[in-house]
Amino acid sequence: MKISGTVGAAVASSLLSLSSGTVAGSPLPSDTQRHQEQQLDAVRRQALSSVDVLTPEADARGGALTLPHETPCVAIRSIEWRGVADFPWLSKQAPGVGQCAGTHGLAAIRSRVTDQLVARGYITSLAAIPDQDYADGRLIVEVLPGRIGAIDDEPGGIGPTWGVFPRGPGALLNVRDLDQALENMCRLPGQSAATFAIAPGAAFGDSDIRVGHSADARRIRGVLTADNGGQDATGRNQVAAIVAVDSPFGLYDQLLLTAGNDAYPQRSTRGSRSLSASWDVPVGYASFSLSASEWATRQAIPAGDTTFVYARRTRRIEAGIGYVPYRSGSARTRVGLTLARREDRAWFDAFELRVQKRDITSYAFSASHLQRFPRASVEAGVSWRGSLRGLSAFPGYVQDRSDWDGRYRIAAANVSVDAPFTVGARRANYRGTFVVQHAPVPVPSTEFLQIGGRYTVRGFDGNETLAARSGWVLRNELSTRAVAGIDAYAALDAGGVSADADTAGGRTLVGGALGLRGGYKRVSFDVALGMPLLKPSTLRSASPTLDVQVVARF
Repeated sequence: MKISGTVGAAVASSLLSLSSGTVAGSPLPSDTQRHQEQQLDAVRRQALSSVDVLTPEADARGGALTLPHETPCVAIRSIEWRGVADFPWLSKQAPGVGQCAGTHGLAAIRSRVTDQLVARGYITSLAAIPDQDYADGRLIVEVLPGRIGAIDDEPGGIGPTWGVFPRGPGALLNVRDLDQALENMCRLPGQSAATFAIAPGAAFGDSDIRVGHSADARRIRGVLTADNGGQDATGRNQVAAIVAVDSPFGLYDQLLLTAGNDAYPQRSTRGSRSLSASWDVPVGYASFSLSASEWATRQAIPAGDTTFVYARRTRRIEAGIGYVPYRSGSARTRVGLTLARREDRAWFDAFELRVQKRDITSYAFSASHLQRFPRASVEAGVSWRGSLRGLSAFPGYVQDRSDWDGRYRIAAANVSVDAPFTVGARRANYRGTFVVQHAPVPVPSTEFLQIGGRYTVRGFDGNETLAARSGWVLRNELSTRAVAGIDAYAALDAGGVSADADTAGGRTLVGGALGLRGGYKRVSFDVALGMPLLKPSTLRSASPTLDVQVVARF
């Protein structure tokens, strides 16, 4: 279906449905709420630090170990492993067995075992070959495990580190655990420059971890944003404020507060606003989060000589848990589970529109994998979300389904590619993102995939969009440094929606944009000039479009 900012006819249809006692679904447009949800997500991202700590793996020589020819040497018929209770995979190794080892050969065996330990992240563990009798052909190899001694987070620490580090004192020291700990710490804006140093510990085999904090680290930071990313019907120009508090409860947790509004809050018949609060805390490889959000819009509906106000409000509370089951020097996998409750309500002046009311509890499972290659990084994810009918207070209605039972499910997938390259002496970067959503059953319009605008298919002003329960979006961007501190980029995006979108003239959008982004000190900007390249004949959009955003951090 095509969604338009003009809703007078749709409101009349809805009121007629109510008066006749029938429910025809949800004919009112939902783009204002979905668009504002996209805006709120974009505002939050301005304050969140995206940190990927992947320490490259040490080179480990593979294949069979060939010992040098030496005289004298001893025949190695078997290996007796000692101290490998924490490294059971080592007992399956047999370096040098069946060969004759001299002084250099024994050193090669020791080095091979140590290299294997380091390659698996045990960077302070090592192998040793004690004095022994080689007459029986049995070689004793002893592993000396490296463990964590003390964790020194002073000065500059902002809480106990038990939730930051997956492993504490006495545990085996593994660089992958340190990577996770550094990600947990650096995700906080005030701790983004934190570093770890490894120093000899008090006991043999122990290593102390010393945390370094920036001298000017601040626990409270703010962000102000201004852009023209709204809609004409509810306020084109938007402003927002974000406050990020590091470790408010002394757990290396984060509290994020956001507030947004159209630039003319005094207008009573047109505008938008949003409020949100979120909190998250790391617990080693896991994380827990809580959030609450509210966003609302109002717009004027002319009807002859009278103007009515159509208002909508959405409230959402959410709890989630995430976990990192796998990480290496070039990859990381995350999984998550989220439970949420969302309430949508709408009013036509003082009259509440029941066909727009929903109170749905839902779940979402997600998994993502980041893989770094020598010349690119790729991140792919899948998710499955749906409603929990037994916990939903009022599931509401869906369009053209009077017998809807409140159950829905949606599968989604995404992949993004970031690939820097050079053309002659010039450095450039390609960034691509593909998102697809499929809903096998009818879903509320609030779960539609909506395309057209700066958050999906650039080149469109966002006043009118395409939306359906299934669809896809492909975003492509090439960028290069124009002058000091400023990048130039070109974008070519496309998207499509499924056949349940009853749109005359087509269900596909293609748009392009040319832009500049950069910053100076605490202020950054993004300015782009876009143009629709392909759209249904009935969808209206400015041509060209101008997208502007300014962000100030303090």
